[in-house]
Amino acid sequence: MVKKRLEKVWIIVIVLVILIIILAAVYVLFFKKHVNKSGGSVIENPLKQIVIKNTDSQGQVNINAVVSEGVKEFNVNYINYILLALGAGDLQKSVIFGNPIVEFSLDGQIWNSEIKGNVLYTGLGANYNKDLRVTMPKEEAVRALLSYDIKQFMKDSVTNGNTKIEMIAGKPELLAKGYLNMYNELNG
Repeated sequence: MVKKRLEKVWIIVIVLVILIIILAAVYVLFFKKHVNKSGGSVIENPLKQIVIKNTDSQGQVNINAVVSEGVKEFNVNYINYILLALGAGDLQKSVIFGNPIVEFSLDGQIWNSEIKGNVLYTGLGANYNKDLRVTMPKEEAVRALLSYDIKQFMKDSVTNGNTKIEMIAGKPELLAKGYLNMYNELNG
């Protein structure tokens, strides 16, 4: 009788330990926030030099000139800066689904950004494994860079219909990679 009771206790203990290990693995894979390990480096707004160039001796900035020049000189740094401001540093690779990939459609020009090992790789062209698509005019992207709070600017831009954010991947994949917080902040 005591032997059977002891066996039942051991079985319950083993099942509980296995359950705790599974729950810990699910938490680490899907819910744990991964910090941006860039060493705390600060990246400079890519419009800084354009703003300086278009500022008069009184300190007045010619916003229209900055926007116009920013649209002409649009490059990978603009997208990286916006993504990092929106929280791309909190995105992580999923063991099941792979690296986070965001596609930008800007005035018909397609860019894609992939996070590999806490580094953002952005370039021209589509990526068929994208998780999220952001569609907006280049001018709106430049104005986002000029704004005091890019997150709020982008949220307002989505609300006003100037920017469209579309979830391409399924919710489990977006959750595993850390997108849902970013998506909900912009659409909430």
